[in-house]
Amino acid sequence: MIVIGIDVGTQGIRTIAVNENGKKICIAHEELQPSMSSNSGWKEQNPGDWKRVFRTCFKKLVEGIKSQGHSLSEVMAISVDGTSGTILPVDKEKKPLMNAIMYNDSRAGQETGKIKAIAAGFSDKVGYSFNSSFALPKILWIKENLPEVYQNTWKFIHQTDFIIGLLTGIYDITDHSNALKTGFDLVDYKWPESIIEKLDLDMGKFSQVVRPGDKISNISRDFAGESGLSADTIVVAGMTDGCAGQVASGAVKEGTWNSILGTTLVVKGITKNLIKDRQGRIYSHLHPEGFWMPGGASNTGGECLEKVFPDIDYKEWDLKAERYFPTNLIVYPLVKKGERFPFIRPEAEGFIDGKPKDEVELYAGYIEGVGLFERLCYDTLSDLGATVSDEIYVTGGGTKSRIWMKLRASILNKTLLMPEISDPCMGSAVMAASKTIYNNVMEAAANMVKPGEIIAPVPEFVKIYEQKYGDFRNLMRRKGYID
Repeated sequence: MIVIGIDVGTQGIRTIAVNENGKKICIAHEELQPSMSSNSGWKEQNPGDWKRVFRTCFKKLVEGIKSQGHSLSEVMAISVDGTSGTILPVDKEKKPLMNAIMYNDSRAGQETGKIKAIAAGFSDKVGYSFNSSFALPKILWIKENLPEVYQNTWKFIHQTDFIIGLLTGIYDITDHSNALKTGFDLVDYKWPESIIEKLDLDMGKFSQVVRPGDKISNISRDFAGESGLSADTIVVAGMTDGCAGQVASGAVKEGTWNSILGTTLVVKGITKNLIKDRQGRIYSHLHPEGFWMPGGASNTGGECLEKVFPDIDYKEWDLKAERYFPTNLIVYPLVKKGERFPFIRPEAEGFIDGKPKDEVELYAGYIEGVGLFERLCYDTLSDLGATVSDEIYVTGGGTKSRIWMKLRASILNKTLLMPEISDPCMGSAVMAASKTIYNNVMEAAANMVKPGEIIAPVPEFVKIYEQKYGDFRNLMRRKGYID
């Protein structure tokens, strides 16, 4: 049995075909046109480009499946993930009425303020507040600035919904992870009609919501004919790309967490109960099986190496840095102004405590600093009531550095598990199998997500970094960044 996962990102579309045991059959990738910015803060993409690139990419995937000796009749199910907060109005013929407004578009600041004022009680209940990256403020912006587009809109759909529409012909069913930023109430599991009415928006323009993994439909006859897949191939509801990435990591059971270390550090996990943070540092998606998926994104991460040490050979510097650990430095490796997790301080700035012997020790100090900061993230989540297991699933570009992984494991005093395939499209493949081949997403992930490497703490480092972390926290307190 084969399942297909489709990831629609900002820069491209990536697809994967795997068997029921998670063994990769083939991957296909195609780049999208860059986002357009006709005004300051605007980010748009042409859905016609999504359609063209998707068809090209899917055709390559199908050819890859056949070239590996498989029959297309083996393909059982498909799922899709896309960027969270991206929104697209379509008319009754399912044709886009404008470019999609992307997740990172900030035009709807005024509308966000209006929604926050109306939805204060709602925000207390669900544990997060609206911001301009959300889809609901963008819908309100369209109504107030493009009334003709709003009037002609049949449904406001997400990036995931558009691709599922190409697969099935059904465009008006969405999943609850994409619906979160469009205002869907994950606690009472319904659209908040009172808020939508106060905004003078039409409830009829919002889609039906189902759980990720639920069957939407078989592929359409047209798509079956175009692709060569069986008309019995099932399409299931997907997720946001962030949630799909978490599933791909293997962090799908209560108490499990995923650290994604790229340009910034993002932490996502699974909790039994909804964690509410009055400071607004985290917000929670709803797990397909009813758990909660809290997460927080910092402004700190691998960007510090890109900015402070540009154009170096990182593998070479990792080897040089190894003899400096532990360093005589304490570094908060923020290279821009302002922090959002594990504390919100718009005025926050990075610092270096101590004097480095040379550039290599400074480099080593920055690597340590990211690990110390990651520990602070997890301690903050624990303080909020989250259970954090002794194993952390790790993904992102930072996993390429073995010395960094070893340090992070030692600072956290936890075992790090790196999946064999960490692409969000793999998470979508797991979702495709979650209720077609398996009983739920936990069972699917247990059978399909394979560990690529296991990194244990270094015993002699654990005690040293426990003391150093205490010094780091004291410095952060003196700076006024944490209480």
